This record gives sequence, structure tokens and C-alpha cells, in this order.
Amino acid sequence: MQANPRSLDALFNSQLRYVVPMFQRLYVWRENPQWSTLWEDVAEKAALQLKGVQANPHYLGALIIEGVRPSSPREVKRFLVIDGQQRLTTLQLLLCAYRDIARKNDWKTLDRPVTRYLENADPDVMERPEEELFKLWPTTLNREVFRDILSAGSQAAVVAKHPLVYLPRKRKPELRSNLVEAYLYFSRVVEAWVTSAAAETSKTPEETAFALLQALQQDFCVVEIALSEGDDSQEIFYSLNSQGRPLSQSDLLRSLIFMRAEKERLNRDEIFDEYWSKFETDFWSMEVRRGGRSYSRLDLGLRYFLMAKTGQMVDARRVNEEYRRWISVQPPRYATVKEELADFSRHGEAYRRYESAVPSALPSTDLRRVLMDFDVSTALPLILFLELEAGLDAGQTADCLSAVESFIARRVLTGEETKEYNKLFVDVVGSLRGLQGTAVFPALHRKLLTGGGTTRHWPMDAEVVEKAISRPVFKELKTPALRLILERLEIDLRTKKTENTEIPSGLQIEHVLPQKWATHWALRGRLIPANVADTPYLAKDDLAEFGEAVRARNAILQTLGNLTLLNRYLNPAASNASFEAKLVEYRNSVLRLNRHFDPATAWDEDSIARRGKLLGETVCRIWPRPEAAP
Repeated sequence: MQANPRSLDALFNSQLRYVVPMFQRLYVWRENPQWSTLWEDVAEKAALQLKGVQANPHYLGALIIEGVRPSSPREVKRFLVIDGQQRLTTLQLLLCAYRDIARKNDWKTLDRPVTRYLENADPDVMERPEEELFKLWPTTLNREVFRDILSAGSQAAVVAKHPLVYLPRKRKPELRSNLVEAYLYFSRVVEAWVTSAAAETSKTPEETAFALLQALQQDFCVVEIALSEGDDSQEIFYSLNSQGRPLSQSDLLRSLIFMRAEKERLNRDEIFDEYWSKFETDFWSMEVRRGGRSYSRLDLGLRYFLMAKTGQMVDARRVNEEYRRWISVQPPRYATVKEELADFSRHGEAYRRYESAVPSALPSTDLRRVLMDFDVSTALPLILFLELEAGLDAGQTADCLSAVESFIARRVLTGEETKEYNKLFVDVVGSLRGLQGTAVFPALHRKLLTGGGTTRHWPMDAEVVEKAISRPVFKELKTPALRLILERLEIDLRTKKTENTEIPSGLQIEHVLPQKWATHWALRGRLIPANVADTPYLAKDDLAEFGEAVRARNAILQTLGNLTLLNRYLNPAASNASFEAKLVEYRNSVLRLNRHFDPATAWDEDSIARRGKLLGETVCRIWPRPEAAP
């Protein structure tokens, strides 16, 4: 490793180019604090140049580069930018703004030298002139805008290519690329300074502009650190970026993958476009909450990928570290980086299919809907393993996923703990690793059946039925989960002779015996005052004997046996009415759930318990559990 000070003139005034590798993040500097701080320093040095005062060099920080062997004698000498791309990009945009002001004013003696800082000469003899023309070649997603700016030739042309966009009913414009904003910022401040300095010093604008160029050429330096062949650029990148704005786990992992791609001399643009570009979108950068913390979807997708591959828990804060350990084995897990990215892309598409689904648009039988409504995204590593790693055909996959769904659904209904689900499902993956095809399903059953305690137990039929009768699921389950269970019950109750097999969207959960039951629903032949029905401890004097019965009714009316589904018109119509009035409204419903009440003449606690038992038995049929491990 060699470190040398380099003025901006020495840095840019040669036939070379600085290439920002794929693993680097996008250009993120903004006016405050970066652009404005840089400009204050430039203006200060330029003012000293105007006065003829000798100034000490101002160091802008370190630039770490790694030379790359040319692939052709025609190729312009290339350096990879390991650290310092934000500074380099900002300096190029400042110089471009200066050049365009010189062009607008026809200052050829200023235009030409600055152009040499931005572009290499003799493009007609270059290997790839559309790329090698530029002294700086940014990362893929910044290239088009950067090239637009440097090729436009004027501020007006840049604005024409990248105008402000106002969407309907919005007062503020959409965000524009900060590459464009940086160029326009420096255009404004350079032009204003040149005009102001000329007025203050009685010099011409061209003379003050020349002083500004001298300051840039002579008074600003970087410490250029050129890596030697034995230096580990990957480790240096990590250590340098451990300070300041933290890199995400996906930033670090991208650096690992594309540094290896550089060493394999792969076509970086090709593999980026084919595989990684799909992960540089708003969907993958969006923050989602998991376990009380926020992560980007890409960070989560990488974590699930690794857990599906290893069958081991991966700390969300150390995904990159664990991935590096996993990938750095001999013999290599993948023949090439391209094969590695293709595999991750395959898992990413599967993860996206689950993460991007809209619950309301999915049938209740869709596993994606089950995972979302039951709030068990922690099962995704196991799902990814079964779908992509276990070598199952379509029928075997469906059988395995049905077993996982049964395990989850029964535990939801019986109220088992979920706090160790992340460990549980990864542990299941670990137990299945090494198995393929027909061996997976029986092994999955054995693993799920042998779990113990409240965190790993697969509830038996008797437990499911008992909870269907007694558990106040309306209070204890989230509405999406409870609605899903009722929808699945409705589907199971239907036959081939039933019309309208699709479940209507927007169904609402209805209490048959209403929560406000005092007005129309007698208890032991007596109407109970509303305040006592709501607050049983107020049952005194002649109502004292009803206190416990009120508590029992208020408990059982929240159970599965007292719940059904109605559309948004029927639900308020039935509401707190008497059972007789509700029966009239229920006859408008096409749901099989509501045909249960057709022969009924009364509805009480015993009726609710009987229906709860029937529905519990139906749940066991929908989500079966084997009695013993195969």
C-alpha cells in the first residue's frame, strides 16, 4: 500500500479513469453538510488567490484505489475506487458546473483545461469510448444521470433532461437525482461568486473565474492510497466504512459479491443487469418492522436466504459476517459468482412473492394469506427451504406446506406461544438438511410432532375442539386471523352443489348472541339491565344470583361457536337485534356458516357450545394432524 498526496490537477490531468465498483452505494452526498462545506472551503481559497496570498493545501481526505490490469492495449488505464467515490463524484460535478459556465461565457482558456479534468482524449482509439471517455465512471444506477450531466454542456440542457416533476394535487415537486441537484447547486454558487468577486475587486469575471480554477488546481489535495497486489481491498473497504454513516447488511454483502466478481474478471454490467439490478428498487429498500426493529426487505431477504441454506439462526445484525463464513469454504459452494447470484435471485423472487402479496386480494386458502393473517413471517426460511432446496415435486411440496400450515393454524386457535418461532422454524430446516424428495415429508412430520412445551407443541384434536368451545377468540385473536379461520370453515362446509364458491371480500365478523344483549336476550327467562349485563359485579339484591351467569354468557359469546360472517349490509341490520330478527336477516346470506341457524328456534349458551364443538371438529378436518410420527 502506497500513500501519496495528490492535487486535483495531478488526480485528473492524465489519461486514466476511476471506476466505482458495483459494490459501492449510490451517490448520497447533499447540500448540507457536504456540498456547502466543500464550497465554503473553495470560496475561501479562491479569495486568497485573488489577493495573491500563498495558502496551505487543503486536504479533502483519502482516496483509496486499486489498479486493474487492462484487458486490451486500447483500454484506458483503470482504477477501482475502494473508498472516496462520494468526494470524487462531487468534485467532478463541481468541475462540470465550472466548465459549463466557462462555455456559456466563451472563456476558452478556462473551458479547455477543465474539460481535460472531466474527459479523456482520443476516444476514437479507445476500447469502449462510450465509457472510457469519462475520467469517473460511477456505479450502474448513477451512470445514466452522470453521463447526461457531463455531456449536456450547459445548465439549461441539464434542466431540460431532468426537469422538476409536479404530480397532481401535490404542492412540492418529486425528488430529483441528487447528482443533478449537486450540479445545479455548484452552478449557482460558482456563478454568484464569480460575479460578486468581480464587483468587489474591479477584476473581470473571467479573471475571478481563473482565480477560482487556480484554487481548485493548486490548493486542494487528497491522500491517494494505491493498494498493492497483496492488499485485501475487501477488508479495507469494511474497516473504512465502519465509521460515519453505517452500511446496511445488504451493502456489505453486495460489496463481498461484486469484489469477487471483479477478481473473476466477470462482465460486471452484465451480471448486475441480469441479477442484482432487480434488488435496487423501492420494494427492496423499503423498511419493514420485524421483532420491534426495522430492516430493509433486502436485508431480510438475505437473512432468510442464509437461514434456508444453513438451517441455523442468523443474527440480523451479522448477516454479512455469517454469509462470508458460509461462502468461504473449500470446495466452493458455487462455481462462479454468476451462479451464486442466480441462486440468490431465485430465492429473492420466492421471498418477494410472499412479502408483496396483498392479503385482501388472496383467497383464504393461499399460504401467503395464511402467513400474513396469522402473522408468522418467521416461517419463511422453512417455506423457502421446502420450495427451493428440498428437491420436492409439486405434490410433495403441497403436502409439506400443508403440514406446516396445520401446525401454525392449530397453534393460533389454541393460543400457543409464538416467541420462539424464529428459532423453531430454522431448527426444522436444520433437521431436514441433507434429505431430498420422499424422505422430507415423514421427517417433517416427525420433527413437528416431537416438539414439546408451549413453544413447539402441535395441538391434538381434543385440544383444538376444547379451545373452540371455550376460548374467547374474538378478544384474543387479531381480526385478520379470526376472519381467515371463519372463511376456511365456510369453504369446508360447502359442497359441489353450493353456488358462489368464491368468498366475498370485506366480510365482517358477527356475534350471533350480541355483545350488547341486554335489551332482547333474556337470561334464565329474565331481561337483565344493561349496566349489569356490562358489569356483572353490579348484580345485587334480587339480581345477585345472576352475577355468575352474566359472566359466563359474556365469556361464551366471544367464542368461535357464537361467531359468523356477514357482509357490510347484513351486519348492521342484524346487530343487537333479537334472535328472531336475526334469523330473518341471516336468510339473505348465501354462506353455509349461516345455514346452521335455519332450523334453530332459540340461541343460548348450550347452542353456542354445541356449534363450537362442531366448528372445532371442522378445524381439525381442515388442518389435520397425524396421530403419530411416520
